[in-house]
Amino acid sequence: MARFQIVLLFVVLFQIYEASNPLPTKQEYERYLDQILMSFKDEETRTILKNATPEDIEKGLIEKTLRRLHPDIRSKLDEIKRNIINEYRHKLRKAKMDDNVPDELYKFQDADLKHLIKERHNRLSAMDEQRKKQFLKYEMEKELKHRMALRAMNEYDRKVQVALDDEEKKRMAEKEKSLNHPGNKQQLEEVWEREGFDKESFDPKTFFKMHDNDGDNFLDDWELMALFTGEVDKLFEEFEEGEYDEEEKQEELEMMAEHVKDHVDANKDGLIHINEFIEYTKRDDFVDTDPWKAVFAGTGYDFDDSAVSNQVSVVYVLHSLLLLAHLHM
Repeated sequence: MARFQIVLLFVVLFQIYEASNPLPTKQEYERYLDQILMSFKDEETRTILKNATPEDIEKGLIEKTLRRLHPDIRSKLDEIKRNIINEYRHKLRKAKMDDNVPDELYKFQDADLKHLIKERHNRLSAMDEQRKKQFLKYEMEKELKHRMALRAMNEYDRKVQVALDDEEKKRMAEKEKSLNHPGNKQQLEEVWEREGFDKESFDPKTFFKMHDNDGDNFLDDWELMALFTGEVDKLFEEFEEGEYDEEEKQEELEMMAEHVKDHVDANKDGLIHINEFIEYTKRDDFVDTDPWKAVFAGTGYDFDDSAVSNQVSVVYVLHSLLLLAHLHM
């Protein structure tokens, strides 16, 4: 019964928060932008606007695009904005706030699209940073739990476990040496070969088209990560499912995709255009053979004894409190 009451309390608090927080959410921004983009009948125009960067906006891309719009599309954009504003006014009324909106704001303006595109660009960057922070937090908690488990063992079991851990690190370090540099000529040629082609026949344009699954002339994060699954599998090929860390495997893919974007995405829109890719294959760094440092080798935590002791103590106390709370429900 106590557990049900706690859940009910959280539901009520969340409803109160929603009612008192009428600002548009990230999902609402995304939905608004998607509705606007779908109003453009030309697929090429939609793609250009969807992938526009803040730099493109400064160069007048939005004004040039909207200047050529058919009146019917302009009317459709005005309708979409009116619907969005009315939804927002409804939230304001629920929060008992002033819902008056000036008449001129109901008409779709160039600035609306500029704002939404900048918001999406900023959000994508923030999501990458948030992912990194979450993964570092995960690795830290994993390390602390492991050290707590070691402290709970007797001396003999602890020595055995430490020896096993050292052996595992050596094995993974050896596997790391087999990795190609993500996105370099050798790595992409291996993908090309796995797909049944001769390595010497590698053609950048054909390769790009084969992996551009939606045919929009851009490689997004998912399409990029698909190029590196074979590379990452090298690290975990001897493990059975459940024996390796899924979080670390996924982060490895994310980091490889991010690394390639950093080097190939010239306009920094978070996507790789076919022209950017082809230009990259002509550069010297395309044949880069520098070793790749895997995720498991780069996120270790070098705590001193006092820091470990303090962190372990905090985690132990929190776990104990949670256990007591559970037993009393």
